[in-house]
Amino acid sequence: MGRMGAVLGVGFAAAAAAAAWRAARPAADLTGKGVLVTGASRGLGLLLARGFGACGARVVICARDRAELDRAVEDLGARGVDAHALVCDLRDPGETTAMMTAATAHLGRLDIVVNNAGIIQVGPLGALMRTDFEEAMDIMFWAPMRVIEAALPQLRENGGHLVNITSVGGKISVPHLLPYSCAKFAAVALSEGLDASLAGEGVRVTTVVPGLMRTGSHRRAFFAGVPAREYAWFSALGAGPPPISMDAERAAARIVHAVRTGRSYLVLTPPARVAILVHGACPQVTQWGLRMMNRVLPASGEERPTSGLDASRRADNAFLRTLTRLGDDASRRFNQLSPNGSGEEAAQR
Repeated sequence: MGRMGAVLGVGFAAAAAAAAWRAARPAADLTGKGVLVTGASRGLGLLLARGFGACGARVVICARDRAELDRAVEDLGARGVDAHALVCDLRDPGETTAMMTAATAHLGRLDIVVNNAGIIQVGPLGALMRTDFEEAMDIMFWAPMRVIEAALPQLRENGGHLVNITSVGGKISVPHLLPYSCAKFAAVALSEGLDASLAGEGVRVTTVVPGLMRTGSHRRAFFAGVPAREYAWFSALGAGPPPISMDAERAAARIVHAVRTGRSYLVLTPPARVAILVHGACPQVTQWGLRMMNRVLPASGEERPTSGLDASRRADNAFLRTLTRLGDDASRRFNQLSPNGSGEEAAQR
């Protein structure tokens, strides 16, 4: 424990010094800047679009569902945000290219690109298939890679900023979230490598590593094996009260501020920072904890992934509703559900 304590002490001291240095830096003016946010019809992406728009930026958002996008644009417009929506399935290279061309045409120039789109598949290894891993990689690694390739010429020309939303699941691989963790590990590697590779080309890169946040995404994840049981543990953590999870609006505000101050790395939530430090210093400790976690998670079932909306009905009970009250409220406020509260779109993949 002495070695771990020393590492943690040095880490916290360095973080405090870096925070003090950043606090002294003036925040950049984003008025009139062109911002593209992927996966921004709901959840964290929508909140980031709100945040950049509140700073005076012009925003293009993209997602797969037109109805969700229309509601998001209405939400943003009511807040005075200059926003434009583009339907795009980022798994399709042709659609991605067309979306990037249309976004540039609308904005006139790209100054900030935020890779936020994602998918969450929850379940034991035996209930998942290779196609689940392929879909996770396609959405959270290859899709951002295609967006980056298309955006880099403009970002180089404009001295722009690339923001990659990764996850603590990309630093520590969590059981029952293996496709997600594999894709997020790749996303972290891509973002960190780009930060180093583009350092001399005038392009800033911010790697965002969120911990648990109340974005309402537990209603839009997919659950396999025994869906009701998988939903119960996942929502109790991801949609649970503080300090287990973080308010998503606060998280979005910190990400926007990190971009404005030129921060290259942002880890959100104290538990995520501690877990990353401990894993770096003593990985055998975290691996032991993950093995213990896997033992108490639901045993393997045979059901293929079903939506969080369906799984939530099966898992419904008063105790779980109490635990997830704040997260369920986030689902309603951040466009995770359709206006009648049914969230039909959750069944789409």
